[in-house]
Amino acid sequence: MFKDCYHLCTTALKDRLLCHDEEDYIAAWNALAVCSLMTEIRIYCLCLMSNHIHILLSGTSEKIAGFFRVFKQKLGMYLKERHGSCLSYELEYELFPVTDRRAFCQEVAYILRNPYKAGISGPFSYNWSSGCLYFNPYLDAGKMKSEFSVKDLRQILRTRFALPESTRIIGRMISPGSFIDAAFVEKMFDHSSVSFFNMAKTWAIEDTVNTSHGQNVPDAYSDEEVVQGINKACKELFLVSSPSQLGAKDLARLVRQIRSRFGCPRSQLLRLLPVDNYLLDRVL
Repeated sequence: MFKDCYHLCTTALKDRLLCHDEEDYIAAWNALAVCSLMTEIRIYCLCLMSNHIHILLSGTSEKIAGFFRVFKQKLGMYLKERHGSCLSYELEYELFPVTDRRAFCQEVAYILRNPYKAGISGPFSYNWSSGCLYFNPYLDAGKMKSEFSVKDLRQILRTRFALPESTRIIGRMISPGSFIDAAFVEKMFDHSSVSFFNMAKTWAIEDTVNTSHGQNVPDAYSDEEVVQGINKACKELFLVSSPSQLGAKDLARLVRQIRSRFGCPRSQLLRLLPVDNYLLDRVL
């Protein structure tokens, strides 16, 4: 079931943006959609950020390489025309294999949490991800391809590729439902919207997925800074001087406060607070 399934993550451009505004995001979104349909790459989840991209997809490594090469060319022509640059050609990517159902669901949650982690938007309301697609019977599916003339389609989508007749257009964007396999994602979550939404709200997903990718989870703040925050929270919220003076309920509340304020990885929380993995599993 998970043969040739990967999380594709591009390396973030340093001090430069791939997408500056809505026009750029639309162009990049449509390029990804068209290229996936052209190369028959199956996409399950997508998040387009200003300087990097996350895609959960399936296909052989050769097919994925072809898909990404065509995408860079297509977006590169747009960027050169509009901005006089070809930043897309600098994009490189890593592939992280997804081998089972649990890992698949965790990768979906991780990808959708990217804009939330960056302080931009919630996991389900970000305009440039597939978050709005899952478990959403009221999603506006847009207009059918057949409602547009060939000339208008070429002008809007910047492609001569013959899109499937089932393709829908929302505004000037290819509808996520036209190229993203939401049904498979919902199946992996046992068709349970509760399971899906709960996992996408789970702080520990970042730690879990980064560890599975073989990446160290960096501390966003130093231990000293976090300890100062812990002591301040203890005094202001609980009128005590140390977390060791707190009961289980208040300690759980403190963990959530510190995690939300400092974005601490699990290892740092274990190091600085009187907690264990069992409590963190329940709280996070």
